[in-house]
Amino acid sequence: MDIQVQSNEQLFEALITGLLTQGYAVADGFLSPPEALAILDASTRSFEHGGFSIAGIGKSQHYQLNRNIRGDHIKWLDHHNPPEACLPFFTRLQEMIHYFNRNLYLGIRDMELHFAVYPEGAFYKRHLDVFRHTKARKVSIICYLNANWLAEDGGQLRLYLPGEDGTERHEDILPMAGRLVCFNSQSIEHEVLPARRRRYSITGWLKDEQSLFDPPLPGGY
Repeated sequence: MDIQVQSNEQLFEALITGLLTQGYAVADGFLSPPEALAILDASTRSFEHGGFSIAGIGKSQHYQLNRNIRGDHIKWLDHHNPPEACLPFFTRLQEMIHYFNRNLYLGIRDMELHFAVYPEGAFYKRHLDVFRHTKARKVSIICYLNANWLAEDGGQLRLYLPGEDGTERHEDILPMAGRLVCFNSQSIEHEVLPARRRRYSITGWLKDEQSLFDPPLPGGY
């Protein structure tokens, strides 16, 4: 038990260091291979039985479908009652949020998470994860589920980052099973490059505004 707690704290501390120094962080092994496989199986079954919707852009009256901008399919997850296969992920995520609030003072109060599937050829053009009328999203998170993903499979997450002398650079991150990526929702533009095989993840945002009927998360203020 103590070894696992220490391991989790080291992982969370590395994520905080990345967020503070470069605006993003990558942690391999957030999910173990069996945990990622169990979630992948649950997500695949739901997708193949029609449980997903085509993702759109915008919110409320500004919501629209545009396959020239994004081509993924999503299924929203209830973090109060997640699928059984997702319990290890949500347990670890709650621990991470508590650690972030205690050590990074983010004031995370809520989360929005969904399964995301990119069919072969799907992509998501460059964008920022915040809406014009609200800045509630603080940290974007993605946890990948596909095993044995290779560079030639495409589907990389491309982060656009400040380079030297005011230039811009980008960082491409492979969607490898169990890998968690966190980045600043309000400052880092990003895209998903075209996938050459079906690509699965849990994707979403940590927010500093609480949904109307949600109880507060541990460590939130």
